[in-house]
Amino acid sequence: MGQYYKGQKIGTCESMYYLRLEDAKKLALMGACDDDKISFKSMLTDNATMFRFPFPNEDAKAKAGLLLNIDNHSPSFSIPAGVLDDVGHSTICVSNNQEDGTHNINIFLPCPYSKEFREQGIKTSMDGAGEQFLLVKMQAMRGNEEKTIFSCARCSQLQRFSNDDIVKLKERAREYFKVYDCTDKNETYKGDKVKYDYAMQIIDRIR
Repeated sequence: MGQYYKGQKIGTCESMYYLRLEDAKKLALMGACDDDKISFKSMLTDNATMFRFPFPNEDAKAKAGLLLNIDNHSPSFSIPAGVLDDVGHSTICVSNNQEDGTHNINIFLPCPYSKEFREQGIKTSMDGAGEQFLLVKMQAMRGNEEKTIFSCARCSQLQRFSNDDIVKLKERAREYFKVYDCTDKNETYKGDKVKYDYAMQIIDRIR
């Protein structure tokens, strides 16, 4: 079900993908409600609602007002999970049909990053799934704390992490993107300052 504020879409069900958490907090202080009379204050305390992550490339639009009418309603940013061992996973659906296009079936497989996948000994291409990656997806209030909502980059399972795990996650992410840093390098170094700076901004905003 779509959620609207003054006739403008802010999300669907508990996913407010057109509204930043910082804007929801401002609306809550105003005592505002969405068009279904659901208060923004309750969205911040229901432990279910998620809001748009504050992606740096959208800061200018955010300063102009509520983040509405954005083409990409589900942006993300990929980072390595590093040493985290409690990443959640779900199954992946693979569609298969006969060569004549009939008798299609859906096959449900454990995520290639999961323990279940490894235990079943399922064959993959030579390099396997590689390092576990997570997608930075949303922002939310959980237990009076601002938390980042991630998803597994392969199976899309949503999750969040403890403060200790977030420290580890950010350390690995900074290490991973360091190769793009051109600081104190000569002109021939093939880095990417724009990519590095953007990644550092994302990492700094992860909670």
